[in-house]
Amino acid sequence: MDFRAEKIESAVEKLDGFVCGLSSHAGPTTRPALQRWRADAAALLFHLRRDPASPPPVLVVLGGTGTGKSTVVNRLLGQTVSATSYRRTFTSGAVAAAIPKNLPAQWLNVEHEMADPAASPARGRAGALVVVPLETDLLQHITLVDTPDLDGDQPSHHAEADRAFRWADALLLLVTPEKYQMTELLPYYRLAARYRLAAFFVMNKCEQQPVADDYEKLLRSQDPQFREAEVFVVPRDDAAYEPPPRQNLAALRGAIGVIRLPEPQSKAEGLRHRSEDLLGRLADQIVAPLRDDRREIDRLVGLLRGMEAPVAGVDVNPLTQQLQRRMQQRSVLYLMGPQRILDRVRQAPGLLVRLPRVAWDYVMRGEVSAGALSPQSGAGSEQAPDFREVLKDQFAVVQSRLDDALRASPMLRRWSVENAPPPYQPTLIDSSEAARIADEELAELRSWLEQRWNATPRDTRILESFLKHLPGGKQITRWTEAAPYLLVVVVAAATHHLFGGVDLVVLGGWSVATWLSERLSNEVAARTRQTNQRITDRFTRLAHDQIERICRWLNDQAPTAKALEQLEGAMEQTRELIHA
Repeated sequence: MDFRAEKIESAVEKLDGFVCGLSSHAGPTTRPALQRWRADAAALLFHLRRDPASPPPVLVVLGGTGTGKSTVVNRLLGQTVSATSYRRTFTSGAVAAAIPKNLPAQWLNVEHEMADPAASPARGRAGALVVVPLETDLLQHITLVDTPDLDGDQPSHHAEADRAFRWADALLLLVTPEKYQMTELLPYYRLAARYRLAAFFVMNKCEQQPVADDYEKLLRSQDPQFREAEVFVVPRDDAAYEPPPRQNLAALRGAIGVIRLPEPQSKAEGLRHRSEDLLGRLADQIVAPLRDDRREIDRLVGLLRGMEAPVAGVDVNPLTQQLQRRMQQRSVLYLMGPQRILDRVRQAPGLLVRLPRVAWDYVMRGEVSAGALSPQSGAGSEQAPDFREVLKDQFAVVQSRLDDALRASPMLRRWSVENAPPPYQPTLIDSSEAARIADEELAELRSWLEQRWNATPRDTRILESFLKHLPGGKQITRWTEAAPYLLVVVVAAATHHLFGGVDLVVLGGWSVATWLSERLSNEVAARTRQTNQRITDRFTRLAHDQIERICRWLNDQAPTAKALEQLEGAMEQTRELIHA
């Protein structure tokens, strides 16, 4: 098979562009995987572009905590370059000992930071490559990179070491007699063979040969490529043991001084495997989770939008009842109609109930309070509801229902951190916005009530405009206000003598007409209904806006199905190029 590195390079760059576009539409659990994949893609592009005539190979030292990676690097170079300590997990970032011109540009895809001679030895810094410039015979042939530990309690250290492994041309895998069977190194043995990397196996702090021989047997059982693998041994400083010349530090220094980049065929095989692995991680760690997230997000969006149109449940009638009563009592139709008589009849039980108390006060103290016989006494003691708090509470209920639906989602539970605000909290509207609806609408209603308090009722204005054209019309109005029942009796008596039983029909028709007119002309009731409807409409729009904000946030947490299909198409094209 003809492996065309330039075509694979173009395809990987295209995939990287797709993945970069997905980064802003990925959930918190998928975003780190996207960043790791892009870092691995940059490493693959580095190897695809690597020219055999380019600078010397980069040898990366990998090992667990306490294996002495920095110490071995210093002993190989014959001087203290990388900082050492009795403390575990001391090195936090990669440290490169190199002739500056030999270090590949942008290697590791992080900032290259020249070590400060005053701060020697270099310790390393996470997210950067600290470069210690040296001119030694060994560094004429290689660039030596010290890395953090692979098995410590700091995940960031493992990430830094793994990044260096992806960019390495060759590996120095370091163990100790206590840790040569550490499981963290086994995947790197397999990957080193799969990627056709030159690998050197070193046991540090060794005190006896059988341990080194056992490590050698373990290696040869791992992969056919390691059947001829030989373990180099660095004895403990205070040990009486000395390894054979073919395995000592000088032999190791000589071996790494003559390594070369792999042959074209071996390199092509390793690059093919790297490309296949990169596509596999993209499919398993990114595309599959994003597809799951998209399905769950579509379900949640449908669920939330099904919770539209909540009812505000607010009635401002208690605020308008007093004005409604006042305008009704000032209405000429009320004064002339049967409603006034019915109101007086309804007041009779209240008067009878108050009569014993009034009589007792009059006999014992000789006084009667002005409101004792008033049918409206005590009616004003009732307070209107706090509509501002009512709307705030109801909007909090809406948000609580949305929150319950989101928290029930397994996806959101994965994204949430214990004892932390939900990730969608920035989309939540402050409940004071609901309270503002009540403030604005009730302020407008009160302004209207104040304007209408001393205004003439609409039906009265209409009747007055009609009566003023009749002789004695104003006098009729005054009689009606002063003695409406007398006017009715007079009209009834006159019509009885003139028309017999027709007066009953006239009076009945008049009563029905005035009752209907009173209902239809009630401005306050109409204004109350209008305010209730405006509050309901605005509350509904606010709840709709809250739902849409959360839905937009959800849709931003995963790419669209179309974007994922485009990515999968590009992956399939790349796979065809790899196996062409």
